[in-house]
Amino acid sequence: MIQAKKISFLLPDDRKILDDVTFSIKPGRLTAIIGKNGAGKSTALKALCGDVPIGNGSILFEDKPLNEVDIKTLATKRAIVKQKAALDFSFTVQEVVSLGRAPFSGVFNTENDDKIVKACLEKVDAYHLIDQDYTTLSGGEQQRVQFARALSQIWDSVEEKKPCYLLLDEPLASLDVAHQHEIMLILKKLCIQNVGVLIVIHDLNIAAQYSDRVLIMKDGQVTHFGTPGEVFTEEIISKSFDYPVNVIPHPGMQCPLIIAAGPIN
Repeated sequence: MIQAKKISFLLPDDRKILDDVTFSIKPGRLTAIIGKNGAGKSTALKALCGDVPIGNGSILFEDKPLNEVDIKTLATKRAIVKQKAALDFSFTVQEVVSLGRAPFSGVFNTENDDKIVKACLEKVDAYHLIDQDYTTLSGGEQQRVQFARALSQIWDSVEEKKPCYLLLDEPLASLDVAHQHEIMLILKKLCIQNVGVLIVIHDLNIAAQYSDRVLIMKDGQVTHFGTPGEVFTEEIISKSFDYPVNVIPHPGMQCPLIIAAGPIN
């Protein structure tokens, strides 16, 4: 389990971006973070990864302070898909995904690494891009390739069903509706194989459909945490997003359906 305990994060001008935030990621569970723009969602994920300094509180990785966990353990048991992955060099897609195997084989990939890279690209419907220049891909294609890279990084643990973690910051933003649901289905299947998934997401209905737990943030604080059925109520969502919604039972699935109720113009 990865835990954030009462963490805070301040900007140099003393603006508080995270305020006493506590949450956890458990293997076998998909947790979605939702909230308005600027609520602190991405900063919370970055703090969990050790990418921003926390002022107070602690981050624990399997009961050990994050800064005391050796780099190789983190690299082989935790993978991150960032909101934007800048890459200006003309690497092929295969080379980009192969970066995920570096903690295992170093600079030179083995035959087994190559098989894993190809399997990960097939899983995210990107195998046909394997020889293309990464920089020439569309935003959605690049996002799927980055997802494949992260998968290749934790592949060994997934195959052995050992606890591992996948943290994703708005990975669906550039994807069409078909690939959005394909990625979410992959994430759900990974949970069955003992992966703990944390995803920052804007689409409330996708969060309601696929999440085991939903964490709602507002103004740098966690305001609600629970199952989709517990947190997706008209009162909670309307207050969390400062916009009226209707919540009804989904006509085809066992989850809430959220509909905007305010004026369109």
